[in-house]
Amino acid sequence: MLNIRQRSLLPILALALLLPACSSIEYPPDQAPHMVVENETAPFFLHGPAQSSGADRTLAKGDEVQVLRKEFGYSFVQLGDGSKGYVANELLVIAPLMPSPTPRPKKRAASVFPEEPDASWGVPGFRY
Repeated sequence: MLNIRQRSLLPILALALLLPACSSIEYPPDQAPHMVVENETAPFFLHGPAQSSGADRTLAKGDEVQVLRKEFGYSFVQLGDGSKGYVANELLVIAPLMPSPTPRPKKRAASVFPEEPDASWGVPGFRY
């Protein structure tokens, strides 16, 4: 049987174990990961996923978002038009990397002197 002191510590211990599960990850704007909507549609909430009025917008498959803060169940994201809101984590996947542009070969600058002498230049003669 637990004594009174041990019983009073149980709720504190249970709360301490649950707190890390509610943590969130906040990203600096320049390092925020880019994600895309995986499903055909995804509800977008401006004021939080538990708002009583339902979703404010619907995102389509392939819409790109920038994750500003990842929370338990939902992420706080920014859309391409600058609006911010919440989208369910399971509806997002990491955006594919954009291929880096292929460098074009630089054109060789025309030489001031031709590689082979031209007849119009004339052959340098020997002068006394």
